[in-house]
Amino acid sequence: MKETPSLGLIHPEFESLVQRIIQTVDKDKLAELRKDFHTRLRITLTQPDNTELVEDLWDFFYDWCVFEQKLPEMLESLGPQDQDIWSHVKGGSNRGLYSVARANDTGLKLKELYTGKTFVIKKKASNDFLGIDRGDIIEGRLVGEEKEKAFSFVRRPSYHPTEVHAYIKGKVKQFKKSQDFSTYQSWLWLLVGMYLKHRIYNHMPIEKIYDDNSRI
Repeated sequence: MKETPSLGLIHPEFESLVQRIIQTVDKDKLAELRKDFHTRLRITLTQPDNTELVEDLWDFFYDWCVFEQKLPEMLESLGPQDQDIWSHVKGGSNRGLYSVARANDTGLKLKELYTGKTFVIKKKASNDFLGIDRGDIIEGRLVGEEKEKAFSFVRRPSYHPTEVHAYIKGKVKQFKKSQDFSTYQSWLWLLVGMYLKHRIYNHMPIEKIYDDNSRI
């Protein structure tokens, strides 16, 4: 099994909205949202020991707060600049599960497994997408301009090893057959939970974690 690639990518506009939420939203409200989020992912509220893992967990949480709970729309203190940022990222947001169709010096070409849509992600730094290869499967949220066909990740994607590709593709096939896009989108959060649990419990066989009936 190859190591999880390094994908340290945080979109500046997403970062700006997250900071606004941290400064504005009541701490009890955030704690309640965090509990709901962890329940959705089927992971405990206990913070892992790994600093990078903790940071990723918070990034996933704020993605959910911004895009799924639409917290920016509930913030009365959101100024014109942040409102413009929210309007931009909301309008160009695409969350999905992507197969890497091409990985080279210029960037990535991704194919969304459910819709079949393709997205081009250009490299901005030489170490972007380090370790990502053709055929890899990653979950992520993209923002960008449809006309320009230029997209970038909102936050670090979740990476799903080859050993579980058959499970993932089988699940996507089920969703496509039933044409149930909304349940597919909900399942993507469970998949993120599996990815995080695989990193937390890395001594456990991965097939025991990527399983519909997993108790881990």
